[in-house]
Amino acid sequence: MSGQSWNLLIYRVPSQPSTQRVYVWRKLKGWGGLYLQQSVCVLPQRQSLQLQLETLTMEIIDGGGEADLLTVTIEEEKQNSRLIERFQQQAEAEYEEFLGRCQDFHKELEHERQEQNLTFAELDENETELIKLRSWLPKIRERDLFDAAGYATAVEALKLCEEDFQRFSQQVYEAQDL
Repeated sequence: MSGQSWNLLIYRVPSQPSTQRVYVWRKLKGWGGLYLQQSVCVLPQRQSLQLQLETLTMEIIDGGGEADLLTVTIEEEKQNSRLIERFQQQAEAEYEEFLGRCQDFHKELEHERQEQNLTFAELDENETELIKLRSWLPKIRERDLFDAAGYATAVEALKLCEEDFQRFSQQVYEAQDL
């Protein structure tokens, strides 16, 4: 039986100021970390994450906190599968949020069409929203450490947003007689 290796970061940071606690939380969540409980985060043991975790551990300690970075191997296949499933659920929740924002984007464009608010200001505003969607999806994908199924749907949703924006752009140019 071959086990799966995991990095387990157990830490404690001073309660004040809260900036260090937020900093650590953001770093770990940004890398796709899964919190098992407060101040206990697990990530798959991968070379790409190892140096980052070691650096963060030292930052916690240098900031007056305590931190232990452990590498554990879980031999039990069911336990590994449950952890992987939790990582995938975490990623799926982000993809669902992304899909919700895509739906909001389409609703906004449709609202502007119905109101005949086909202006360059609206074009700029909606282009900014599309840029946010474009930059958000790769960040979610980077945190999706175990290839959750929602990625393909999210890619397709972004493509539909881009197509809808192109139609909206054309409608704005036509309305402005350009």
